[in-house]
Amino acid sequence: MSATASSRKWLVAVPFVGLVLIAVALSAFDADVLYRVQERSLFLNTPLFFQQCMVSSGGLLSWAGVYLTQYFMYPVLGVVLLCLCWAVLVVVTLVAFRIPARWAAVALVPVVLLLISDVSLGYWIYYLKLRGYYFVATLGVIVVVSLVGCYRWLSARYVHLSLAFLILTAVCGYPLFGFYGLLALLLMAVSSWRTAKSRRAAIVTTLIAIPAIAAIPLFCYYLVYHETNMVNIYWTALPVFQMNDKGYPVFYIPYVLLVLVLVTMALVRWPEKAGYKPVLLTVVLVLATCIFWYKDGNFRRELRMSRALDRQDWEQVIKLSADVNHPTRDICMMRNLALFRLGRQGSEMYHYPNGNSPSSSPFPTRLLHIDGKKLYLNYGLLNFCYRWCIEDGVEYGWSVEGVKMMVKCALLNGEQEAVRKYISILRKTTFQRKWCEKYEAFLRNPRLMTNDPELRPILYMLKNDDDYLTSDNADCEQFMINHFASAESQNPIYQEQSLLAALQLRNMQVFWLQFYQYTELHPEQRAPLHYQEAACLFGRLSDEVDTSRMPFDPQVVKRCDEFLAAMEQHHGQVNESVASALYDRFHDTYFYHYFFN
Repeated sequence: MSATASSRKWLVAVPFVGLVLIAVALSAFDADVLYRVQERSLFLNTPLFFQQCMVSSGGLLSWAGVYLTQYFMYPVLGVVLLCLCWAVLVVVTLVAFRIPARWAAVALVPVVLLLISDVSLGYWIYYLKLRGYYFVATLGVIVVVSLVGCYRWLSARYVHLSLAFLILTAVCGYPLFGFYGLLALLLMAVSSWRTAKSRRAAIVTTLIAIPAIAAIPLFCYYLVYHETNMVNIYWTALPVFQMNDKGYPVFYIPYVLLVLVLVTMALVRWPEKAGYKPVLLTVVLVLATCIFWYKDGNFRRELRMSRALDRQDWEQVIKLSADVNHPTRDICMMRNLALFRLGRQGSEMYHYPNGNSPSSSPFPTRLLHIDGKKLYLNYGLLNFCYRWCIEDGVEYGWSVEGVKMMVKCALLNGEQEAVRKYISILRKTTFQRKWCEKYEAFLRNPRLMTNDPELRPILYMLKNDDDYLTSDNADCEQFMINHFASAESQNPIYQEQSLLAALQLRNMQVFWLQFYQYTELHPEQRAPLHYQEAACLFGRLSDEVDTSRMPFDPQVVKRCDEFLAAMEQHHGQVNESVASALYDRFHDTYFYHYFFN
C-alpha cells in the first residue's frame, strides 16, 4: 500500500506542469495585451499613493496588484510573477484542503478560473476601474485559502484559538481585502462543520461568521469608507462589469464558479480512488481555457500596431494592417497615420482594406479610449489629446500611457512647469526613469525636439490658431476630418493633411480649394495618384471646374472612365451588390471609395 502511495507522489507535479504550459501560452499569445495592461496602469513608490489605494476596502490588494502589474512592461517577466503567484496558490490549496496526490489536479481549478477571468476581458482592459485587476483576484484567493488553512488547522486542535483567529479575520479581513475577507469568513464557517472538534464549536463559528459578513461592510461604509458606492460595499476588490448603466453578468461567471469550487473543497472528503477523473478534469480545464480565451484578431492587431506606433515603426504599422479583411477604424486610422508620416498616403491610402468593423465587444467602445489620444497627439491636436488624457485619468484611473502623453503635449506647447510636474510623477515609478531622462533633455534644451524623429513631425503639424478646445463629440476621426479640411496653411506638410481630409470628406468645393493650394505649394511635383483620381472624378461629375488640361496620368483617366461606365451599366446605383461587383476592379481607387465607403 505504501509502495502504491509512493508511486503516486509524482501526481503532485501535475499542477506545476500545467502552470508552465500556462506561462508559455500567456507569453506567446497575450504579450501585447499584458504590455498594454501595464501602460494603462500607474504605480508610484510613494506613501501618498498607498494612502490613496487604502481609501476603500480591499485597497491593500489593489496596491499590491498595481505594483505587480508594472512588471508586464516586460511581458515574460510579468507572466513569470503571475505564474509564481499561482504556484503559491496551488501549494496553499493542496495544504489547506488536504488534497491527496492522486487528486492534485484539482488544485489547478482555481488557477484556471483566475486565468479565464483575465484572458477573457478583451476591450474591458480599457474600461475596468479596479486597480491592478490582473493580479487582485489571484492575491485575494491566496489570502482566502491561506486564512482558511490556518483556521482549519487551529479548529482541529485549539478551539478557542480558532475562534480568536475567526474574530481577527472578521475585524481585519474586509478593510484589507474587501470581498475576499468576507469570502474567507464564509469558508471558515463552512469548514467548521468538517474540522471543528464538536458541533457546538461549528455552530458558534457560524453564528459569528455569517452576521459578521452582513454587518461589517455596513459598519465600515458608515464609519470609514464614505467613497464606496453603497451598492458595491459587498463586492469591493472585484471588477465592476458595467457600462452605460448596463451590467454584463456573464463576466462574473469565473468568480461565481471560483466561490463554488472553494466551498466544495472546504466540504468534500476526497475519495480513496481517483481513477481517470483527474485526467478528465484536466481535459475540461484545457478546453474551457481555449474556449473562453479572447481571440478577436482585430483587437490583437490594434495592440501590435499601437506598440509599433509608439516605436515610430511606421513600416510595421502598415504591414500589420495589410492583411485584414474587415478592419476597425482604429486599424485604418493608425495605418493612414503611418502612410502620412512616410509621405505615401496620397498614393497608397486606398490600396489597403478600408472598413468600419465594430469592436468584438458586448458593449460599445470608443476609439478615443483606445488609441484616439495617440492619434490626436501625432496629428498635432495637443489640446484634445491632453483633454482626453485628463478625462480618462479621472474616470478610469491614471496611467503611465496618459502621463507620458501629457508630458509630450506640455513639451510641444512649451509648458515647462507642467512638464516638470508630470516627469516628477513618472520618476516615482519603477521602470520609467530612463524615459524621463530622455524628455528632461528636451526640457533643458527645447531645440533638441526639432531633431527628434518622434516630436519633429508633430511640430510641423502645430498652428498658432489651433490653440483652442471645442467639443469633438467623442468622435475623433470625424472631428479631425472636419478640422483639417477647413484649415488653411502654407506649411506643405500640414496642408497635405488638409487635402487628405478633403478627400475623406468627399466635398467637391472643399477639395478644389485644398487641391489648388496643394499645387501652388508643389509647383514642380506631379500630384500623387489619389489626388489625381479625385480631381479627375470631380471633373467628370461636375462642370464647375475644367479638368481637361490637367496633367493626369493616362492610366488615371482610363480607369476613371471605365469606372463611370461600369456605374452606368448598374444605372448609377449605390448599394452592396454594385459595390461587390466593382470591388475586384476598382477597390484600390478613390472612385470606388467615393461612392461605396
